[in-house]
Amino acid sequence: MLNPFFTQGTGNEQTLVQNLIDEHIKMHGIEFTYLPRQFVNVKTIMREVTTSKFTMSCPIEGYIQNYDGFSDNHNILTKFGVRSTAEMEIVISQRRFEDSITGLLEGGFTNLEKSPVDLTSFPNRPMEGDLLYFPLGDMLFEIKYVDHEQPSFYQLQNNYTYLLKCELFEYEDEVIDTGIVEIDNNFEETGYNATLTLLGIGSTATAITSIVDGAVHVIRLVNEGEGYTGDPIVRIQPPTTGVGASAVAITTANQGGTRSLQEIYITRVGSGYTFIPNVQIEPTDGKGSGAIAQAGIGTTGSVGVVTVSYTGRNYAVTPTVTFSAPPAGGVTAIGTAVLNTSNQVAEIRVLNAGYGYTEAPTITVAAAGTIGVGTYRYGDYIRGVSTGTTAFVNKFDEPTLTLNARNLTGRFAVGEVIVGEGTTSSSVAYTLNSINYLDDDPYDSAEDFQTEGAEILDFSEENPFGEV
Repeated sequence: MLNPFFTQGTGNEQTLVQNLIDEHIKMHGIEFTYLPRQFVNVKTIMREVTTSKFTMSCPIEGYIQNYDGFSDNHNILTKFGVRSTAEMEIVISQRRFEDSITGLLEGGFTNLEKSPVDLTSFPNRPMEGDLLYFPLGDMLFEIKYVDHEQPSFYQLQNNYTYLLKCELFEYEDEVIDTGIVEIDNNFEETGYNATLTLLGIGSTATAITSIVDGAVHVIRLVNEGEGYTGDPIVRIQPPTTGVGASAVAITTANQGGTRSLQEIYITRVGSGYTFIPNVQIEPTDGKGSGAIAQAGIGTTGSVGVVTVSYTGRNYAVTPTVTFSAPPAGGVTAIGTAVLNTSNQVAEIRVLNAGYGYTEAPTITVAAAGTIGVGTYRYGDYIRGVSTGTTAFVNKFDEPTLTLNARNLTGRFAVGEVIVGEGTTSSSVAYTLNSINYLDDDPYDSAEDFQTEGAEILDFSEENPFGEV
């Protein structure tokens, strides 16, 4: 029979039971961090959520009723890779949720953007899609189902707890920015990321040259050839008297991995040529043939040796090189810059040395980037000025100017300006030097399986599965 000292339903009796349950959870439970889900972008037809974020948090104690991860193995292999299905059942106090979480939601609801349709209603219980941070395992769990009636069967005509059925949270480009390092750092390099190498304020390179007579002013590619496995050697017939010319061949990959010639750059124009020299193209390893080139000479006033007097710094892309024009009747020289690994102009190669110059031409190298200032913060957004691509900032190493970002809306272009968007980075701007797209999904092990599987079967054998 029921306890005769309880009248089944009075407020004092229900409060007593609630106090005992709260104390029990505080004694035997674990302090979780509750992260309410915030809707950033909701489609208006079906009201499906396309983007969500988690920027608010509140501690709450919970009793772990069951954690399947400590029993059976719930890592399963799917066609998309390895997937963890660890589940956890957590009991929390209804009163503690109303006092801590509901008050938080009401106080910061204007920033939550929880419901763009109805701004007058607040969730009065845990919601599916919200997250719980489990400190012992440094993991986030997503609430999949909230049982708000079953746990107590209305003892004393009231319910006192919520039973939260949770699964391990699978990241899908949500914004996690709670301000709690232990939570946020789990997602700095999770999901589809990009590492951007930036450049600060640059300086412009300079170069000087001279003029010579009887120079090889141009080498025209008549036939690009095929089958080359490397850059072939270019041999130019020397003059009778004077300085011989030299050049380098640049190849481009064709189908099958072999190469053909793309361009020939003059590295030394020579001098004293009174005839058109022969040009021979020799493969370095005997592989490749068919390339034919023809030289042209300028009898007077061609660009001689080009010397880089100042390398400049922080070039994001190869700068254009311009030569001043010769007097009427001459041909303007053409050149191209070569950058080293430090983003400096290491060399200027001549495509056409021109002719008809009476004095050394002026060489103009395009200016390097003139911006590069500020610090990006975690949670800021960046935008490429040229492409319009945006991304969420994970971390920024200012000494090396390396930025890790996620939630990309497109592809950045090397050389474009990357500006910050947000309260802390609105004035930040750098030039993009290089970008590396990464996919650091911890559950994606398909490539590992493929690599290991290749070691099991010996496909060099005619029949790797056994004897015929």
